[in-house]
Amino acid sequence: MNSNTNMRLLVFTDMDGTLLDHDTYDWQAALPSINTLKKMDVPIICNTSKTLAEVCQLHEQINLGDPFIVENGSAIYQPAENGKTQLMHLIGARRADILDLLTKQKSWDYQFEGFNDWTVEQVIQHTGLSASEALLSKKRDFSEPIIWQGSEQEKQQFITNLQKQNLMALQGGRFLSIQGQCNKGIALAWLKSHYSQKWGCPVLTVALGDSENDCAMLEEADVSVWIKRHKPAPKLARKKQVYHSNAYGPAGWNESMEHILQSFSAGQLELL
Repeated sequence: MNSNTNMRLLVFTDMDGTLLDHDTYDWQAALPSINTLKKMDVPIICNTSKTLAEVCQLHEQINLGDPFIVENGSAIYQPAENGKTQLMHLIGARRADILDLLTKQKSWDYQFEGFNDWTVEQVIQHTGLSASEALLSKKRDFSEPIIWQGSEQEKQQFITNLQKQNLMALQGGRFLSIQGQCNKGIALAWLKSHYSQKWGCPVLTVALGDSENDCAMLEEADVSVWIKRHKPAPKLARKKQVYHSNAYGPAGWNESMEHILQSFSAGQLELL
Protein backbone atom coordinates (compact mmCIF):
# COMPACT_ATOMS: atom_id res chain seq x y z
CA MET A 1 0.00 0.00 0.00
CA ASN A 2 1.05 3.56 -0.65
CA SER A 3 1.44 5.36 2.66
CA ASN A 4 -0.59 8.37 1.49
CA THR A 5 -3.42 6.71 -0.46
CA ASN A 6 -5.22 3.42 -0.86
CA MET A 7 -3.56 2.76 -4.23
CA ARG A 8 -2.05 -0.62 -4.99
CA LEU A 9 0.82 -1.33 -7.33
CA LEU A 10 0.88 -3.50 -10.46
CA VAL A 11 4.16 -4.14 -12.33
CA PHE A 12 4.31 -5.07 -16.02
CA THR A 13 7.61 -6.13 -17.56
CA ASP A 14 9.03 -7.01 -20.93
CA MET A 15 11.34 -10.02 -20.85
CA ASP A 16 14.20 -10.06 -23.41
CA GLY A 17 16.61 -7.18 -22.78
CA THR A 18 14.59 -6.04 -19.76
CA LEU A 19 14.00 -8.60 -17.02
CA LEU A 20 16.24 -11.01 -18.95
CA ASP A 21 19.74 -10.19 -20.18
CA HIS A 22 19.67 -9.65 -23.96
CA ASP A 23 22.49 -12.12 -24.61
CA THR A 24 22.48 -14.63 -21.74
CA TYR A 25 18.76 -14.51 -20.79
CA ASP A 26 19.82 -14.44 -17.13
CA TRP A 27 17.57 -12.65 -14.61
CA GLN A 28 19.44 -13.04 -11.31
CA ALA A 29 20.44 -9.36 -11.10
CA ALA A 30 16.74 -8.45 -10.75
CA LEU A 31 16.15 -10.86 -7.88
CA PRO A 32 16.41 -8.35 -4.98
CA SER A 33 13.55 -6.21 -6.33
CA ILE A 34 11.56 -9.29 -7.39
CA ASN A 35 11.72 -10.53 -3.80
CA THR A 36 10.73 -7.12 -2.44
CA LEU A 37 7.69 -6.99 -4.74
CA LYS A 38 6.65 -10.48 -3.66
CA LYS A 39 6.85 -9.47 0.01
CA MET A 40 4.67 -6.44 -0.80
CA ASP A 41 2.17 -8.73 -2.58
CA VAL A 42 2.66 -6.79 -5.82
CA PRO A 43 1.86 -8.83 -8.97
CA ILE A 44 4.69 -9.04 -11.51
CA ILE A 45 3.06 -9.35 -14.93
CA CYS A 46 5.27 -10.63 -17.73
CA ASN A 47 4.22 -8.74 -20.88
CA THR A 48 6.29 -10.26 -23.64
CA SER A 49 6.62 -11.43 -27.23
CA LYS A 50 7.43 -14.87 -25.85
CA THR A 51 5.07 -17.84 -26.14
CA LEU A 52 2.88 -19.50 -23.54
CA ALA A 53 5.34 -22.38 -23.25
CA GLU A 54 8.32 -20.04 -22.78
CA VAL A 55 6.64 -17.92 -20.12
CA CYS A 56 5.45 -20.98 -18.21
CA GLN A 57 9.05 -22.18 -18.03
CA LEU A 58 10.29 -18.76 -16.87
CA HIS A 59 7.49 -18.53 -14.31
CA GLU A 60 8.68 -21.77 -12.81
CA GLN A 61 12.33 -20.67 -12.79
CA ILE A 62 11.63 -17.27 -11.21
CA ASN A 63 8.80 -18.62 -9.05
CA LEU A 64 6.14 -16.21 -10.30
CA GLY A 65 2.44 -16.96 -9.90
CA ASP A 66 0.72 -13.97 -11.46
CA PRO A 67 -1.17 -13.63 -14.77
CA PHE A 68 0.96 -13.00 -17.84
CA ILE A 69 0.64 -11.64 -21.37
CA VAL A 70 2.08 -13.47 -24.36
CA GLU A 71 2.99 -12.76 -27.98
CA ASN A 72 2.92 -8.95 -27.84
CA GLY A 73 -0.45 -8.54 -26.16
CA SER A 74 -2.25 -11.30 -28.06
CA ALA A 75 -3.53 -13.22 -25.03
CA ILE A 76 -3.65 -13.08 -21.24
CA TYR A 77 -3.23 -16.25 -19.18
CA GLN A 78 -3.82 -17.10 -15.54
CA PRO A 79 -1.59 -19.75 -13.92
CA ALA A 80 -3.74 -22.43 -12.32
CA GLU A 81 -3.03 -24.16 -9.03
CA ASN A 82 -2.92 -27.55 -10.73
CA GLY A 83 -0.12 -26.37 -13.01
CA LYS A 84 -2.32 -25.85 -16.06
CA THR A 85 -2.74 -22.32 -17.33
CA GLN A 86 -6.12 -20.87 -18.20
CA LEU A 87 -6.83 -18.36 -20.97
CA MET A 88 -8.25 -15.24 -19.30
CA HIS A 89 -8.70 -13.05 -22.36
CA LEU A 90 -7.95 -13.36 -26.10
CA ILE A 91 -7.12 -10.11 -27.91
CA GLY A 92 -5.14 -11.09 -30.99
CA ALA A 93 -5.50 -13.45 -33.97
CA ARG A 94 -4.91 -17.18 -34.27
CA ARG A 95 -1.54 -18.12 -35.78
CA ALA A 96 -3.07 -20.50 -38.34
CA ASP A 97 -4.92 -17.55 -39.91
CA ILE A 98 -1.74 -15.44 -39.83
CA LEU A 99 0.29 -18.13 -41.60
CA ASP A 100 -2.37 -18.53 -44.30
CA LEU A 101 -2.14 -14.83 -45.08
CA LEU A 102 1.68 -14.82 -45.02
CA THR A 103 1.70 -17.66 -47.55
CA LYS A 104 -0.34 -15.47 -49.89
CA GLN A 105 2.02 -12.53 -49.28
CA LYS A 106 5.01 -14.68 -50.27
CA SER A 107 3.23 -15.58 -53.50
CA TRP A 108 3.40 -11.84 -54.32
CA ASP A 109 7.22 -12.04 -54.15
CA TYR A 110 7.64 -10.38 -50.76
CA GLN A 111 10.95 -11.51 -49.26
CA PHE A 112 10.93 -12.65 -45.61
CA GLU A 113 11.53 -15.66 -43.39
CA GLY A 114 9.97 -16.56 -40.05
CA PHE A 115 9.78 -19.13 -37.29
CA ASN A 116 7.45 -21.33 -39.34
CA ASP A 117 10.14 -21.58 -42.03
CA TRP A 118 12.99 -22.48 -39.68
CA THR A 119 14.17 -25.64 -38.04
CA VAL A 120 15.01 -25.60 -34.34
CA GLU A 121 18.68 -25.25 -35.31
CA GLN A 122 17.92 -22.15 -37.39
CA VAL A 123 15.91 -20.62 -34.55
CA ILE A 124 18.95 -21.15 -32.31
CA GLN A 125 21.13 -19.32 -34.86
CA HIS A 126 18.75 -16.36 -35.02
CA THR A 127 18.03 -16.06 -31.29
CA GLY A 128 20.92 -17.54 -29.31
CA LEU A 129 18.46 -19.71 -27.38
CA SER A 130 19.31 -23.21 -26.21
CA ALA A 131 17.79 -26.15 -28.10
CA SER A 132 15.05 -26.67 -25.51
CA GLU A 133 14.27 -22.94 -25.38
CA ALA A 134 14.17 -22.69 -29.17
CA LEU A 135 11.70 -25.56 -29.29
CA LEU A 136 9.43 -23.72 -26.86
CA SER A 137 9.72 -20.50 -28.88
CA LYS A 138 8.39 -22.31 -31.97
CA LYS A 139 5.20 -23.27 -30.11
CA ARG A 140 3.39 -20.10 -31.11
CA ASP A 141 -0.37 -19.58 -31.01
CA PHE A 142 -1.01 -15.96 -31.97
CA SER A 143 1.92 -14.50 -33.93
CA GLU A 144 4.71 -15.14 -36.42
CA PRO A 145 8.07 -13.39 -35.92
CA ILE A 146 9.84 -12.76 -39.24
CA ILE A 147 13.04 -11.24 -40.59
CA TRP A 148 12.35 -8.87 -43.48
CA GLN A 149 14.66 -9.40 -46.47
CA GLY A 150 13.21 -7.03 -49.06
CA SER A 151 13.46 -3.28 -49.56
CA GLU A 152 12.02 -0.69 -47.19
CA GLN A 153 9.44 0.32 -49.82
CA GLU A 154 8.31 -3.28 -50.21
CA LYS A 155 8.14 -3.59 -46.43
CA GLN A 156 5.72 -0.67 -46.19
CA GLN A 157 3.54 -2.18 -48.94
CA PHE A 158 3.59 -5.48 -47.08
CA ILE A 159 2.52 -3.81 -43.81
CA THR A 160 -0.30 -1.98 -45.61
CA ASN A 161 -1.55 -5.29 -47.00
CA LEU A 162 -1.54 -6.79 -43.52
CA GLN A 163 -3.57 -3.90 -42.13
CA LYS A 164 -6.23 -4.44 -44.80
CA GLN A 165 -6.58 -7.98 -43.43
CA ASN A 166 -6.90 -6.76 -39.82
CA LEU A 167 -3.33 -7.78 -38.95
CA MET A 168 -0.32 -5.69 -38.01
CA ALA A 169 3.49 -5.77 -37.97
CA LEU A 170 5.21 -4.83 -34.71
CA GLN A 171 8.98 -4.28 -34.57
CA GLY A 172 10.77 -5.88 -31.64
CA GLY A 173 14.38 -6.13 -30.62
CA ARG A 174 15.14 -8.96 -33.08
CA PHE A 175 12.08 -9.62 -35.23
CA LEU A 176 9.10 -8.08 -36.98
CA SER A 177 6.10 -9.73 -35.31
CA ILE A 178 3.04 -10.39 -37.48
CA GLN A 179 -0.04 -10.54 -35.29
CA GLY A 180 -3.63 -9.42 -34.79
CA GLN A 181 -4.62 -5.85 -34.01
CA CYS A 182 -3.32 -5.92 -30.46
CA ASN A 183 -0.38 -4.67 -28.42
CA LYS A 184 1.08 -4.78 -24.95
CA GLY A 185 -0.71 -1.57 -23.95
CA ILE A 186 -4.19 -2.92 -24.68
CA ALA A 187 -3.41 -5.99 -22.60
CA LEU A 188 -2.05 -3.84 -19.75
CA ALA A 189 -5.25 -1.76 -19.69
CA TRP A 190 -7.41 -4.90 -19.53
CA LEU A 191 -5.48 -6.32 -16.58
CA LYS A 192 -5.42 -2.97 -14.78
CA SER A 193 -9.22 -2.88 -14.97
CA HIS A 194 -9.39 -6.50 -13.82
CA TYR A 195 -7.26 -5.82 -10.71
CA SER A 196 -9.03 -2.55 -9.93
CA GLN A 197 -12.33 -4.41 -9.78
CA LYS A 198 -10.81 -7.34 -7.88
CA TRP A 199 -9.14 -5.12 -5.26
CA GLY A 200 -11.78 -2.40 -5.13
CA CYS A 201 -9.21 0.39 -5.16
CA PRO A 202 -7.17 2.52 -7.59
CA VAL A 203 -4.28 0.70 -9.29
CA LEU A 204 -1.01 2.41 -10.19
CA THR A 205 0.76 0.62 -13.04
CA VAL A 206 4.52 0.46 -13.63
CA ALA A 207 5.87 -0.82 -16.96
CA LEU A 208 9.46 -1.64 -17.90
CA GLY A 209 10.70 -2.28 -21.46
CA ASP A 210 13.52 -1.73 -23.91
CA SER A 211 12.17 -2.06 -27.48
CA GLU A 212 9.78 -0.46 -29.96
CA ASN A 213 7.16 -3.11 -29.26
CA ASP A 214 7.10 -1.88 -25.64
CA CYS A 215 6.00 1.66 -26.56
CA ALA A 216 2.25 0.96 -26.28
CA MET A 217 2.75 -0.62 -22.84
CA LEU A 218 4.87 2.28 -21.59
CA GLU A 219 2.42 4.84 -22.99
CA GLU A 220 -0.46 3.14 -21.18
CA ALA A 221 1.30 2.76 -17.81
CA ASP A 222 1.25 5.38 -15.06
CA VAL A 223 5.00 5.02 -14.52
CA SER A 224 7.27 4.00 -17.40
CA VAL A 225 10.86 2.76 -17.44
CA TRP A 226 13.14 2.47 -20.45
CA ILE A 227 15.80 -0.11 -19.71
CA LYS A 228 19.14 0.98 -21.17
CA ARG A 229 20.07 -0.47 -24.57
CA HIS A 230 22.81 0.10 -27.15
CA LYS A 231 20.77 2.63 -29.16
CA PRO A 232 18.58 5.55 -28.03
CA ALA A 233 15.18 4.65 -26.58
CA PRO A 234 12.12 5.55 -28.67
CA LYS A 235 10.32 8.72 -27.67
CA LEU A 236 7.07 8.52 -25.73
CA ALA A 237 4.36 11.12 -26.25
CA ARG A 238 4.34 11.95 -22.55
CA LYS A 239 7.33 12.88 -20.42
CA LYS A 240 5.91 12.74 -16.90
CA GLN A 241 6.94 9.78 -14.74
CA VAL A 242 9.20 8.29 -17.43
CA TYR A 243 12.52 6.93 -16.18
CA HIS A 244 15.67 5.63 -17.89
CA SER A 245 17.88 3.03 -16.24
CA ASN A 246 21.64 3.47 -16.01
CA ALA A 247 22.35 -0.25 -16.31
CA TYR A 248 21.36 -2.81 -18.93
CA GLY A 249 18.89 -5.67 -18.60
CA PRO A 250 18.03 -7.12 -15.18
CA ALA A 251 20.55 -4.88 -13.38
CA GLY A 252 18.76 -1.85 -14.83
CA TRP A 253 15.43 -3.45 -13.92
CA ASN A 254 16.50 -3.86 -10.31
CA GLU A 255 17.97 -0.37 -10.07
CA SER A 256 14.79 1.19 -11.52
CA MET A 257 12.40 -0.78 -9.33
CA GLU A 258 14.31 0.16 -6.18
CA HIS A 259 13.91 3.85 -7.06
CA ILE A 260 10.23 3.47 -7.98
CA LEU A 261 9.38 1.59 -4.79
CA GLN A 262 11.02 4.32 -2.72
CA SER A 263 8.99 6.95 -4.59
CA PHE A 264 5.80 4.93 -4.20
CA SER A 265 6.29 4.52 -0.45
CA ALA A 266 6.88 8.26 -0.17
CA GLY A 267 3.64 9.02 -2.05
CA GLN A 268 5.52 10.69 -4.92
CA LEU A 269 3.93 8.78 -7.81
CA GLU A 270 0.61 9.68 -9.43
CA LEU A 271 -2.12 8.06 -11.48
CA LEU A 272 -2.21 9.49 -15.00
